[in-house]
Amino acid sequence: MRIVIAIQVSVTFVDRELFKDLSFQIQPGDRTGLVGPSGSGKTTLLRLLNGEVLPDGGEIRFAKGVRVGYLPQDVQETVSGRLLDSVVNSVPGRADLERKTAAAEADLSRAEDEESQSRIAAHIAELQQIRSHLDMQYPLHEAEKILVGLGFKEEDFSRSTSELSGGWKTRAALASLLFQKPDLLLLDEPTNHLDIPSVRWLEAFMPGFKGSLMLVSHDREFLNRQAERIISFEPEGVRSYSGNFEFYLKARD
Repeated sequence: MRIVIAIQVSVTFVDRELFKDLSFQIQPGDRTGLVGPSGSGKTTLLRLLNGEVLPDGGEIRFAKGVRVGYLPQDVQETVSGRLLDSVVNSVPGRADLERKTAAAEADLSRAEDEESQSRIAAHIAELQQIRSHLDMQYPLHEAEKILVGLGFKEEDFSRSTSELSGGWKTRAALASLLFQKPDLLLLDEPTNHLDIPSVRWLEAFMPGFKGSLMLVSHDREFLNRQAERIISFEPEGVRSYSGNFEFYLKARD
């Protein structure tokens, strides 16, 4: 089963062709590293897969229902609210469920006749059942574990993310993505704002991640441990190598 198919994709940026007729597939569980000089198209490819930009030629097809998570180098304001809440509520549909539940409870408090009260109560029960399923699939302790692994302390959980520096906001955004467990995880230099213990924790965490990964990283050791395929942006074009970064270097030579 292929979750993504890129067919003869071409991108031109400011009259410069980044890549032309690029074709590849992503299977469930694939671990792909992107390498090449700065400005060669690595980040552009991640943004294409995230739907932020469109190709000038060709197309990218996604299997039905595929969820994509993207960590850019510059997170900006993608996280908000209290730290732990921001991670927990990042699960697709969770925030909307909370809003629907609050609205239904407000409706119940205003309902006067027994029939309306019964109908609204049944709706609330359905919403609570959905929430229980989400809580089982995305348990609170898992969000806490990820935050601690990325260097946060328990007393940080109630802090507003607006108080965090840019580097810590990036960690918070990464925590949210890991907690969401997307089908395709796109990471652009994820270790830039991590200290050594956090990098080691992330290395230990990733083998348990069941989705597919596409990674850009200047950290050669991290890239080597995570990637099982390399897509290289080279002067003569884009090439694909089966193997980790060390295998790529030998094959490239």
